[in-house]
Amino acid sequence: MAEKSSAQEVREAQRVELRKQREKELSRQKRVRTAVIAAIVVVALALVAGLGYLLYQEYAPEPDLELNQPTSISKDEPMLSFKADDTKPVVDVVFDYMCPFCGNFEQINSGDLHEMIENGDATVNFHVRTFLSEKMSTTQYSARAGGAAVCTYEDSPEVFLKFHELLFANQPAEGGPGLNDRELEKYAKEAGAKDATISCIKDQKFRRYATDVLEPAAAKLARATPAVIINGKEWGSDGAWQQPGALKEAVSSSGSPGASDAGGASDSGK
Repeated sequence: MAEKSSAQEVREAQRVELRKQREKELSRQKRVRTAVIAAIVVVALALVAGLGYLLYQEYAPEPDLELNQPTSISKDEPMLSFKADDTKPVVDVVFDYMCPFCGNFEQINSGDLHEMIENGDATVNFHVRTFLSEKMSTTQYSARAGGAAVCTYEDSPEVFLKFHELLFANQPAEGGPGLNDRELEKYAKEAGAKDATISCIKDQKFRRYATDVLEPAAAKLARATPAVIINGKEWGSDGAWQQPGALKEAVSSSGSPGASDAGGASDSGK
């Protein structure tokens, strides 16, 4: 009888142990299911939040902005200018920050333009266009970037040059939302902008100036972007600007502007 009792106790102990193991496994599986469900919920919420943000960016009402005149830009010459001696050639560059060909132009020619500015070899005028805001951006990117560029020019021309370079180095795809406002602020900081300049970008202080003043003035110089005008005559419409060094050579051989003024393109922009 003692042996039978001992065998039963062993079997009972085994059953208890198996039951504990099953319960432990069920508990583990429950924890795994809970963790998986929680992860799915977090991902779903993140996707919904991201979609909501994109929809807000696309359909949010346009801010009611004032038209502010920058102190660093003349009312009579609405452009971002780097002046050289009056005897030096005058180079006008017309661009839109969403324009992919403008990005190509910048990649090929920015070094030569910066050298002209630094050495005082030419007056270089940057003309901001924003016409692609409506056509090729879901968030008015050209207008926002153009206004931000004016903010950096107000800070200093040097900060603008670096910011301009960074925007094209990180140029977004045409037809999409473009860089968001935080990214514009980030690149301004990288360019060395002051806190007041970051606030200027955040408040979109010069967005209307870009669309209402710079855009129509630049459109008079050239209908398409990029465009280059040297001493009042459009250059590179045949694609010559795509050849490295060609712009620098054209400016060097152009001579003084003569009777042409700093914005001296033909009336037709051709």
